[in-house]
Amino acid sequence: MNSISVDTIGEGWINSIKTVIQNGKEHFDEDIKIKEILGLNIEIKNPDIEDEIITKYGDENVISKMLKKFSKGIVMDDRPFTYGECIYNKNGVDQFEWLVNRLISKKETKSASIGLLTEGKNGANLPCLTTIDFKIRDNKLILQFFFRSQNIFGRQYANLLALVKLQNDIAKRCAVEVGSFKGYIASAHVYEYDFEQANLICLDENIKIEDKYYINGPKSIRK
Repeated sequence: MNSISVDTIGEGWINSIKTVIQNGKEHFDEDIKIKEILGLNIEIKNPDIEDEIITKYGDENVISKMLKKFSKGIVMDDRPFTYGECIYNKNGVDQFEWLVNRLISKKETKSASIGLLTEGKNGANLPCLTTIDFKIRDNKLILQFFFRSQNIFGRQYANLLALVKLQNDIAKRCAVEVGSFKGYIASAHVYEYDFEQANLICLDENIKIEDKYYINGPKSIRK
């Protein structure tokens, strides 16, 4: 099992890229080659939305769009779903408020968990993030997650920023501090078209990445 434990989101992202590039096995997503690790654990001990590494390397458009995708009441015409819909209005249930109420009413609860997949739905694009869990321990809110699949180079940094924002929002409502942030990725992968830039980041080269997913990604995604 591959495991990463670091202080910041940016360190977690860079270490995840290195782990997949160095240890991943060749596989395919439709017609695109990938390097993939089945099973990656990651722990961020001190998550912070303000992150120097992500500011240095990340694509601002990807970050902006991801934060929007996790927001309440947002409709994105170019996407089949948003995480905001899954969190704030899943089958008519506001899961954010459900989590807050559960955590406040029983601070030691072990059952403040939500699912984001809709049972029986069989579309081409399903949520990669399927489960989010919150626990309050030592007056700190710990977030744990499960991704069935994650584009490590092109999306992980933005995914983690959006989740840390959610963690901060719930911690504020529950009047507790923000704790650690950890999770499991079933398919951690990097696409072939990102190999070159991924290797440059691993070498600490001074580059700014640009999202290529909708141009060079799998045939069902390409515009």
